[in-house]
Amino acid sequence: MRLVVFFLLACFTGDTTASADTAGGTDTGNTADSGDTNDTEPTCATVESGDNWAWGGECPQMVTPCDIVVTECALAIDYDADGGMTMGMPFSGTIEGDTVTFANDNGVDDCVGTVIAADEIEGSCKGGCTFTLERGR
Repeated sequence: MRLVVFFLLACFTGDTTASADTAGGTDTGNTADSGDTNDTEPTCATVESGDNWAWGGECPQMVTPCDIVVTECALAIDYDADGGMTMGMPFSGTIEGDTVTFANDNGVDDCVGTVIAADEIEGSCKGGCTFTLERGR
């Protein structure tokens, strides 16, 4: 009988940190998940939305005005109907850290840039030509 009581006592006084963690309680010393991060936070450089952006440099070969809408870490690019060359130009982009990967209307990633400031991105496209995408041009 003493053995049964001892066994039951041992079962009910064990480590309860695992149940507190899985039940949504606070972490009470379980170090297995101490490195958790909030994955919903954007992990990208800030780029401003606006209607006064323009491409310049070797890649477009002429100033090409555009509008940029930023949603978290994604860019949507819309070109003015009467301004600049748009054939083969990127229509979207994703930002990871300070790197922007642009995709053209076929979804091909041809250009990669670096966010210099919230209103300036510099980079290059397939073939080696360079560009600057900035506000206020």
